[in-house]
Amino acid sequence: MSRAIALLAASKAVANVGTLEEGENRGKAVEAYQASCKPPIPPGSPWCAAFVRFRMKSAATELGITYDTTFPRSGYTPDWSTWGKKNSKWVSASDAKANPSKIRVGDCALFYFSQLGRIGHIGIVVEVHDWGVWTVEGNTSPEPSDDTCVERDGDGVFKKKRNWSELGQFGGFVLVDF
Repeated sequence: MSRAIALLAASKAVANVGTLEEGENRGKAVEAYQASCKPPIPPGSPWCAAFVRFRMKSAATELGITYDTTFPRSGYTPDWSTWGKKNSKWVSASDAKANPSKIRVGDCALFYFSQLGRIGHIGIVVEVHDWGVWTVEGNTSPEPSDDTCVERDGDGVFKKKRNWSELGQFGGFVLVDF
């Protein structure tokens, strides 16, 4: 199975590390991410899912490939986990911990926040290890002093070291097979 879009999206995500907001959830790059969603999300809105959407869409365009039309184009993170579960492309964080080989570069990591009662953040997997994954995430911050904290309202695109538990009780991964 070719995963050209997923792999190119992950590679391009790494190249975006260091992109910063200009103001609160604003700036030329951030607003391009937001505009890629369907429907587009307004400038000034949280943009972690918009970053993932932009990278997937841009990779598909660059490769001249159309990908699954049911795959999320939304800026709302719960849409992504719902799609994964509905399409048998969901791997829970506990299943990933038990068998890290289920997760691949280019898959999407989704973080569950108990205070929200839902998935509240997303990133693109760029490395998989026995202890967890490295991701590239938008709308986050550099590693906080508390390495168990998941920042979902930061000011840029950063590469993050994520252990399995950081995905939260109902977090997990969406497998990207294109």
